[in-house]
Amino acid sequence: MRVCAVALNTFKETVRNRVLLNILFFAVGLILLSLVVGDWSLYEQVKVIKDFGLSAMSIFGLLIAIFIGIRLMVQEMEQKTVYLIVSKPIRRWEFVIGKYLGLAVTLALNVLFMSIALWAAAFMMEGTIDWGLAPAILLIYVEILLIVAFALLFSSFMTPTLSALATLIVFVIGHLSEFLLDFVKLYPDKGYHWLLRLIYYTAPNLEKLNLKMAVVEHLERPPHDVAYGLVYGLAYMLILLLVTAAVFERKDLK
Repeated sequence: MRVCAVALNTFKETVRNRVLLNILFFAVGLILLSLVVGDWSLYEQVKVIKDFGLSAMSIFGLLIAIFIGIRLMVQEMEQKTVYLIVSKPIRRWEFVIGKYLGLAVTLALNVLFMSIALWAAAFMMEGTIDWGLAPAILLIYVEILLIVAFALLFSSFMTPTLSALATLIVFVIGHLSEFLLDFVKLYPDKGYHWLLRLIYYTAPNLEKLNLKMAVVEHLERPPHDVAYGLVYGLAYMLILLLVTAAVFERKDLK
């Protein structure tokens, strides 16, 4: 119950203006892109709209996750509202989980409305709704939640700037992890290959959550790729939240 109260309060804090602004930027971007590709073939127009829409959804989600996720925790510290949890009957882990769930709901609304905008733009091009985009959108949302979990973890013991930088690095490495492993296999004699292997096995492999090309190109996919991505992302999230809660428990708030 206390977790729900924190989550509801967090949702009310974050949903104001941010969701609408995000939708506005996304919609304007789609409209401008539609004008740019106006002279292309119908297939190319639809393909570009879908590819751009899914990529923009991921990037917008990353930016919101970084700025809102980090700002929330830092704001609590700066305004000293977080210190109230020391004197109130709420456990610190409940505070962390509540904050995360509130952010998750806000981000769900962002993803939902951006998805509607994308489907609407694609529908105007080809006259049908491509429900095949749904698996990619779902895993984009999981990826965003994973990035939010990292943002909360870093912001619990880093400065805002370092937290944002660390979160961005995780995002980049997460999408390059397969490349790192291929590099190690191609050049096994390099002295620093152990470091690349360490990064590969500890950083999240965000390409496991990337179905953008597969759904846009209508490529054949493994039968359980969505389920595997969900389990992978949720398991990683749970670990990060447990670590964040442990760090927050030990943090001196007095």
